Amino acid sequence: MKRREMNALAHSLCAFLCSRNNDINGYWGIGVLCAFAKRERKPKFSFKIYPGELLRIYSCEITNSNVVTDKLVKFDLDTIEGRLSFFEDGRYPHGAEKYTCGIAIAVTQEGRTGLSMSHVECWPHDESRERRRACFD
Repeated sequence: MKRREMNALAHSLCAFLCSRNNDINGYWGIGVLCAFAKRERKPKFSFKIYPGELLRIYSCEITNSNVVTDKLVKFDLDTIEGRLSFFEDGRYPHGAEKYTCGIAIAVTQEGRTGLSMSHVECWPHDESRERRRACFD
């Protein structure tokens, strides 16, 4: 695989994690992980992605993530590693705490590395302010 293809793959994995379509128990995954980071005073989470398996970050499973990881099997990658970092960033107008989540993904194959970094504004998950996703089983 060429380096630019590996960078593009890492970028799509970052976009998947930023998306509100990734859930942990029916709630936005980044918000749930932000709540863990705040509560446990652990602002960074490292994780590995295994092709064909559910994505787990800090012992939380991203619902239906195997749909994405199944597509990674054909690339025969050596490793896929990531890191989430949460930074306090003030408050939203409605009063919720505002955080920025930095997402970094590194993909390696045969000595080559593809990298991507992105960020998304978020807030710690709070059941009193959020509703569970309607399609959650």
